[in-house]
Amino acid sequence: MLKDDVFTEEIQTFEPDYETERNKPMPNKLHGILQHFIGFLLEQGYGNLYDFPTEVSLATEPGTTPDICIYPRSEKFDWSKMQAKETEMPITTIEILSPSQSLEAMALKIRKQYFPNGVKSAWIVVPAFKAIHVLLPDSNLYFSSGNLVDPATGIEISVDKVFERVV
Repeated sequence: MLKDDVFTEEIQTFEPDYETERNKPMPNKLHGILQHFIGFLLEQGYGNLYDFPTEVSLATEPGTTPDICIYPRSEKFDWSKMQAKETEMPITTIEILSPSQSLEAMALKIRKQYFPNGVKSAWIVVPAFKAIHVLLPDSNLYFSSGNLVDPATGIEISVDKVFERVV
């Protein structure tokens, strides 16, 4: 490009947007707070048994990125062997529903992408209803108060505690 009689080169960079890259809507503040707090509660109660990484890109077709994954606890991680997309599927995925997502679309994603790849349970956190659906390959559980119990992991978490700051 000529500019003031000087040749300059414009460098164009490609930055994929969040929604395209992760195949889900951009999270809002409540989403982030719930994601952090659920992870905190899980770590507090079950950190000796499980790891709870967030935003792990899974090697599914098409690619998926759950908000939180539950894996058996690893003692060490070898950074040199980490891949861009994780091929080991988690025991459980946790998805926090955004206002622009439908419950039906999320359930379909779980049934078509997570369960066929070996995920044993999937939580759908629904802030608008202050509830959590636990989907299993052969049944569904619904928790709007009391303790959620996940049969795949044995994890028990207070739904009331998860949503205590949500009005």
